[in-house]
Amino acid sequence: MTGSTTSPGKNLPPRKRHAWERWVSIWHIVFYVTLVLPMFLALFSNELSYPPGLVLGLSLAMGAWYAIIMIWRMPRLQGRRQLAWTLVYLFGAITLWIPLARAHPAFYLTASSFYGLMWGTLPFGLAVAGNILLTGVIIWLQSLGVNKPVTLSAELIIIWVIALGWSVLLALWMRSVMRESAERKRLIEELEAAQSSLASAERQAGILQERQRMAQEIHDTLAQDFTSIVMQLEAADQLVPEGLTAAKSHIQKARDTARLSLVQARRLVQALRPEPLEEASLPEALRRVTNRWSQETGIKAGFTLTGDPCPLHPEAEVTLLRATQEALTNIQKHAEAHAVSVTLSYMGDQVALDVQDDGRGFDPESQPTHQNGGGYGLQTMRERVEQMRGMVVLESTPGQGTTLAVQIPVDSQVESLP
Repeated sequence: MTGSTTSPGKNLPPRKRHAWERWVSIWHIVFYVTLVLPMFLALFSNELSYPPGLVLGLSLAMGAWYAIIMIWRMPRLQGRRQLAWTLVYLFGAITLWIPLARAHPAFYLTASSFYGLMWGTLPFGLAVAGNILLTGVIIWLQSLGVNKPVTLSAELIIIWVIALGWSVLLALWMRSVMRESAERKRLIEELEAAQSSLASAERQAGILQERQRMAQEIHDTLAQDFTSIVMQLEAADQLVPEGLTAAKSHIQKARDTARLSLVQARRLVQALRPEPLEEASLPEALRRVTNRWSQETGIKAGFTLTGDPCPLHPEAEVTLLRATQEALTNIQKHAEAHAVSVTLSYMGDQVALDVQDDGRGFDPESQPTHQNGGGYGLQTMRERVEQMRGMVVLESTPGQGTTLAVQIPVDSQVESLP
């Protein structure tokens, strides 16, 4: 498996790399052991066929060839270029190895690195062909050593087939482990990405929720209090006699200040609107939310607009947006749906939102009290809609999907400035 040194994942942290990639240094060491050990055995042997200087030079050249191609060059390559350079290395290495194998039989140990490299880096068919050719070269070299011609006897063919069969089985097992490791790595990366996305979504949801809470607090406290102050000052101004000019002046100044503060409070509420509504109209915001949800979940979802859009109070727009997000979230968690439709309808004095899915549905009567028409999110939605004189209807039948309908008056909670 020396070929795994060429993996692009070499520069990744250890936990980000494939299991076999963490053995890269060991495979390098194994190669040099299978080269250096036979070299010393040959140089100190009395059975050396070639001059010691030639054997030493060929061994050093083979070690340098491995370092240049497999250690330095390969990690910088990918795809077809990596395959091409692997073949270049094998051709050069085997060319250097053949005279070494003829010089001393100990160098047959070095051939083991060629088999591992072929199975680890070459396509399966090419690896099989390379193993057959290398085995043939080894048999040819052995025949030269005993000065006998190679004959294709039955025994030789059987030995050849058995050896090749074992090597193929070993290669298939190794590749199966590699595929499982790659799949495990992919799943871990997807899980980490999903966790990161979920954490980001939760943070964003928390920010939006806090913005909405602040907007609701400003709307329910400051804005309403300033409205009440203006109304009280208007009533006081009507009761003050015409002769009390100074008192009327103070009342007018207080009324102007209250009106200005009311305008500023409403601006704060507007500035704290949910992000999708900051730069888009309600229909466009719902369309974007639906499309983004479809892309993230892989569930087919479409948005439809009917009627002529008209201005709505910001609180009504926020409520419809939140209703859509809550419905889509529940569909993703529970419905097991294949298709979802979101429809926004402007109907004169009413605006209606319908979110329908083709999921497994449920029996609303069997849900716990706090889940009347959904979870805590839907219960909160129901309360907010009812505060604006609207209503929420949830219809579902087991096996036939679910429909959430929200209706809000167009003039809901629209306050006129005194």
